[in-house]
Amino acid sequence: MVTRSEMPSPATAPGAGATYRPDVDVCDRGTEVVLTADMPGAKADSIDVTFNDGVLALHASVAPRGSAGRPLRQEYGVGSYRRSFRLGEGFDGSRIAAEYRQGVLSVRIPRLAAVVPRKVEVRAG
Repeated sequence: MVTRSEMPSPATAPGAGATYRPDVDVCDRGTEVVLTADMPGAKADSIDVTFNDGVLALHASVAPRGSAGRPLRQEYGVGSYRRSFRLGEGFDGSRIAAEYRQGVLSVRIPRLAAVVPRKVEVRAG
C-alpha cells in the first residue's frame, strides 16, 4: 500500500503538469488510523480529501512558482498529488478529519465503536 513517489522524467519535470504519488505513513492507533502524506508546495485550500464507497482519496494541486528573470535550471516539479486507499469495513467516514501543516497532510480515520479492539478484564473467582 505504501510506495515511493512517482517522479516525472527529466524531460517532463518542470511545469509539465505531472501527477505525483505522495509518500505516506499509516499508523494504527487502536480507535483510529492516522494517515500522513507528504504534499510539499500545496496550499490547504487546494487539497481535497474524499471518502466514498470505502475509498479514501487525496488530491492536491500545486501552482507554479513565480520567478523573476530567466530560469537557468528548473528541478521543481509542478502538477498535482493523487493517492487513494481502499479501507476495510469498520471505519466511520462521517468523522474523518484532516489537517495540513508545513507540507504534511494528516488524516484521522476513526473506527466504528463496534470494531474498536478492547481488552477484556479477567477477574479472579
